[in-house]
Amino acid sequence: MSDDVAQQDIDNIVINRDGFAKAWHGISPSEAATVSAIPINGQRFLVLFAAHIWTSTSHVNYVRRIMIKQIKFVSIPVSDQNRALDFYTEKLGFTIITDQPFDEKQRWIELRVPKAETRVVLFTPEGDEKRIGSFMNMSYACDDIDKTYKELSARGVEFEGPPQKQPWGTYAMFKDSEGNRFVVSS
Repeated sequence: MSDDVAQQDIDNIVINRDGFAKAWHGISPSEAATVSAIPINGQRFLVLFAAHIWTSTSHVNYVRRIMIKQIKFVSIPVSDQNRALDFYTEKLGFTIITDQPFDEKQRWIELRVPKAETRVVLFTPEGDEKRIGSFMNMSYACDDIDKTYKELSARGVEFEGPPQKQPWGTYAMFKDSEGNRFVVSS
């Protein structure tokens, strides 16, 4: 579906400090000086004018201001790594990045979400076993929640109910093989 949408030039997109993205087509240096903005996608044109906002150094250093660039992985607590691995690869379609021994009790199993850089790790740190089977403070995104709900249900994924429409979007809740609860939304 996203391929059907015409692409736009995003060289002049900035995120204001209030958190809203706005297009600044043809922004001039004098206009940029009045905008407190965060450059995205490596843009540097506003950093020169807004450098005083981020650091007190005399040298503009984009990397110093934006040190964290993404979420590398999210750990999903599991009690049975083999069962969880089957669920995430067979039912959700994730791919294995790493599956190697961690200690005498567990393996480090890192999976990739298709078409995403974020990864999930099927691993429970010692002492965090109480987190298994709880609500996970993250959600998965999909293009079409109704289609995703039907496909995953057909594969045996247990949903708490059909997709629910809300003012902020449509979502459904599902459980993994370990009882962890997730939101998937479009």
